[in-house]
Amino acid sequence: MSEYIKSTLANLPQKVHSLQSLSSYRLSLLNIQFPTINFQGKSSLPTRNPRAFIIFAFLLFLLFWKDIIRDVCSHVATRRLPVPVVEVSSIRNNTLGFQNIFVLSLPERGDRRTPLLAAANATNLTLTVLDAIRDRQIPQSDWPQWWGTNNWVPKDGELGCLMSHVRTWRKMIHENISTALIMESDVDWDMRIKDTMVGVGDGVKAIADWPFPDPQHPRDFSKELSPYGDKWDLMWIGHCGINADGDGRIYAFNDSSAADEDHAWNFGERPAEGHRPPGTRIVFQPRKTVCTTSYAMSLAGARKFEKLFKEANSPIDLKLWDHCEHDPTTRCVGTWPQVISMTESKTNIKHSGGGLSFGHEVTEEKIVAGNAIQISARVNAHLGLADKGPTKWKSEWVTGEKKKEETADDFTDESD
Repeated sequence: MSEYIKSTLANLPQKVHSLQSLSSYRLSLLNIQFPTINFQGKSSLPTRNPRAFIIFAFLLFLLFWKDIIRDVCSHVATRRLPVPVVEVSSIRNNTLGFQNIFVLSLPERGDRRTPLLAAANATNLTLTVLDAIRDRQIPQSDWPQWWGTNNWVPKDGELGCLMSHVRTWRKMIHENISTALIMESDVDWDMRIKDTMVGVGDGVKAIADWPFPDPQHPRDFSKELSPYGDKWDLMWIGHCGINADGDGRIYAFNDSSAADEDHAWNFGERPAEGHRPPGTRIVFQPRKTVCTTSYAMSLAGARKFEKLFKEANSPIDLKLWDHCEHDPTTRCVGTWPQVISMTESKTNIKHSGGGLSFGHEVTEEKIVAGNAIQISARVNAHLGLADKGPTKWKSEWVTGEKKKEETADDFTDESD
């Protein structure tokens, strides 16, 4: 029986045991000589006097009429009004079916935290903000063993970023957290994210457990601890680019919030044309995934990656990419388009060109929609439209319309 049904039954009013109450206290109130059977087999019931029998029955009714009516009504109500049972996926809860949602954010970046928490409130999500750390806060004894070797020079901020994620995996291990969604603080998602994640859950169960040991007898997922199944290590739902090439299967599901190819966004790779039917989002075994915008980690995955990253010699996303692609014992799944996307914001990592591959440097924070997000939770929360209902939500584009082309003037205006 599901938890929902249990909680419903627990709140039912206690059933009235009226027959028990009649036998326990009514007989003690009246000293009535009820009909008995004598030794000769004859009854003392006044059958020879019908009038006396009718009067006797009428007196009993007068004494007990309230209890009789109450018992009948209670019995009818119990039979005719069954408890309604509604199966609701736990993915629709306030942590999207994960045990926790963690946000990594530098303590001083209130300009990021405030709109992020507003977006969470707009979509009824509960986030736990964890303080990220800077490079200078990490003693060299805690650095990954091969950090900065092999002719690779880390950018400022990359070590702090990596160790902030590693500390979160260690938190999962020490506190025995079964699953966690881990996101960075400059992200956005669609107001319909819970609907989307239900479809992602079906896809993850189909992809992460492939090939089935016995295709004729797939697992009973109702016994799994996670609504996404228990066979995955890393679920990459927020990124800057991803590739679906390879021998793995692709799971597609209808999703009205998925950006079409005209409005999809990436600065890395994306699945080849034809991999995604129109109007769908796809789940698959990922390759060449970049950015740790948002991903889910299972406890098994946290243990694998925490051990692996003791010898990291590259940025976190590239190390995850390499391990997902080349270690057959690790099960990673990804989505296209991304469910959670980054917004334009000031970055704490020094990138060549001054910006985070947007073509210009961002000098001030603005409440803008995430890339490829149609009905932005951040924007609708900022405008006070989140609780107005879907017909009032602000959309960044209309499905089928061509994406507005950005110009050099647009970039210049933003950086002024």
